[in-house]
Amino acid sequence: MTRRAWPLSVFAVLLALATLITPLMVMQPFRAQGPTELVVALAVLRYAPLLLALAVVLAGWAVARAWPRGWLRRIGTVLALLIVIAATLATRVNVFEKMFAPMSRAQFAAAGEAGLPDDTIVMTVAQGAARRAYPVHVMAYHHVLNDTVGETPLVVTY
Repeated sequence: MTRRAWPLSVFAVLLALATLITPLMVMQPFRAQGPTELVVALAVLRYAPLLLALAVVLAGWAVARAWPRGWLRRIGTVLALLIVIAATLATRVNVFEKMFAPMSRAQFAAAGEAGLPDDTIVMTVAQGAARRAYPVHVMAYHHVLNDTVGETPLVVTY
């Protein structure tokens, strides 16, 4: 690669990967975030379109600069551009939506057969003689559950 194309390709790849990874590493469910790291992650999310556009432009410019210089330089800069494009596309996937998918086939058991520890925190619903308990640690991952208690359909959410 030319002397200018190589650093720009590397910088573009690092910028795109940092834009993708920073929010995912900081905003993990059930992990405490420090105030500074949360501010940084939210800033990265806010400016992600601008940061990623800059990374694509830089990687594209590096390809243009390296193109007349030979196959090895072309391959290196095109590979960097593809990594930047892949990271850009990956930022469009909301992993938290995928992680917190509604439960499609909930299974229920009597309280004595459920095998939950005695200190398990649950949300409860009673409809006539019918009773249901939803463990908070399970609902925290799924957030939404469609259920029927007695003959009443309901949506349980946490």
